[in-house]
Amino acid sequence: MRKMNWGNWPEMAEQLGTKEIERTTAQESLQVMAARLLRAEKVSRSGNWELDLRRMTISGSEEAARIYGLADIEWPLDLIKKIPLPEYREMLDSSLRKLIEGVGTYDVEFKIRRPDTGAVVDIRSVAEYDQQEQRVFGILQDITERKEAEEEKRKLEAQLLQSRKMEAIGQLAGGVAHDFNNILTVISGFGYLLQAEMAKEDPRKSHVDQILLSAGRAANLTRDLLAFSRRQEINLEAHNVNGIVTESVRLLERLVTEDVELKILLSDVPMVVMADVTQIGQVLMNLAANARDAMPRGGTLTIETKIVSLDEEFIKSHGYGQIGEYAVISVSDSGSGMDAFTVEHIFEPFFTTKEVGKGTGLGLSMVYGIVKQHNGYITVRSDLGSGTSIDVYLPLVESGTRENSLPAEEIRGGTETILIAEDDPGVMKLTTEVLSKSAYTIIEAHDGDEAIRAFAAEGPDVDLVILDVVMPKKNGREVYEAIKEKRPEMKIIFMSGYTGDVILDKGIEDETVEIIRKPASPLVLLRKVREVLERGPA
Repeated sequence: MRKMNWGNWPEMAEQLGTKEIERTTAQESLQVMAARLLRAEKVSRSGNWELDLRRMTISGSEEAARIYGLADIEWPLDLIKKIPLPEYREMLDSSLRKLIEGVGTYDVEFKIRRPDTGAVVDIRSVAEYDQQEQRVFGILQDITERKEAEEEKRKLEAQLLQSRKMEAIGQLAGGVAHDFNNILTVISGFGYLLQAEMAKEDPRKSHVDQILLSAGRAANLTRDLLAFSRRQEINLEAHNVNGIVTESVRLLERLVTEDVELKILLSDVPMVVMADVTQIGQVLMNLAANARDAMPRGGTLTIETKIVSLDEEFIKSHGYGQIGEYAVISVSDSGSGMDAFTVEHIFEPFFTTKEVGKGTGLGLSMVYGIVKQHNGYITVRSDLGSGTSIDVYLPLVESGTRENSLPAEEIRGGTETILIAEDDPGVMKLTTEVLSKSAYTIIEAHDGDEAIRAFAAEGPDVDLVILDVVMPKKNGREVYEAIKEKRPEMKIIFMSGYTGDVILDKGIEDETVEIIRKPASPLVLLRKVREVLERGPA
């Protein structure tokens, strides 16, 4: 037996003390590292887990247990298999089996239902397999917030894409309507001239009447297209929304069938908006007609008005809007409802769920365009079998009304000289013939350049200029500016299938600009020409 050298006791004690200090320091370092790891897991919302294939046990860190909704860090295998939603279980088993067999990796995303709260949580889990230890080491992370952010981004991108698509369709619709209005101007204009020359007993008169009737129906379609594309002229005045609805009730009662109950719920608070009464009335008629068609066996149609405040939450959820106070007109029915696909496409022109010949598909697209022209918004809530509710939001303004009426003028001809700039040959021929028959002297120009040259040559003798807005070489705005530069007092009338806001789009901001909307009857043309000529200096 080795003897202890008690003479070295102080030295030995010192060595033992040093080792104890080193052991304590190492333990403290491990505790610090463990605390740091715990904090890192909480911050990153991730935890680690381990599957022991020899003992068939599974455990995880405190954060992993919290994410899974478990109280302990030792987890029963049967419970762990049940926590993922059923549709993900087979995928998880297959991914783990491929990892252990060395034929695949384990990087999966799935959803779980926490056993403690029942909440559904999005999870991402990544793992590696240690063949020697026969253990699977992995991490799992709560990615619910990331998934929600990705879904919100997807919705916003879809809304932006839909908005751009609707804008493109609107531009196309406006262009089609513009060209078609030129054609209708010629058809209806010459039809009116022919009708005026016929005796009442002329057997051909009924044929002309039918032509004019069809041209009128076609003109209504182009107005719907222009309303959808926001190219329709509107006359905004201050009106109480309740008054607009009340005025529309009489027509709505005729529109719905006897087995449909019409309920009108008006707000007690006056709601003043800037609106074109005729067009908002048309919105109500179209929405009510669609509601009626959705209730072939009867039901309830409810029109309600109220005031709401649009906030950031509305803007975030819908992808559009301005914060502020709005009057809301809600049109709800108890009908068949719509699926998600129909709701998504409901405002697109020519989209319809009705049988062939039962609808043009322009009704709701026109509603959409009118609401947008009023700086408003429109939302749809619907489910199959649960009816539909459409809300129209119109921005509130301070109370005030404005009357706007034009005195009736006697329509007669004159001896003045009129310069007409129009690139469509048919429209030019019609306009020239109508005005010439009323004794006006006409100067024709078939494009913008020709109009400027004609005015330069005949300017002193010209009393009025009629300009098409869209022309080759130089458009109506450019001709307008050239003429106004030479004769600021010159009286000018624009003719266009676009009207109103398109004039402003072309850079003409003069509020005194006169506009004739195509298709216009000869009577309308003569009235406007006489009205402008007899007015004071421009």
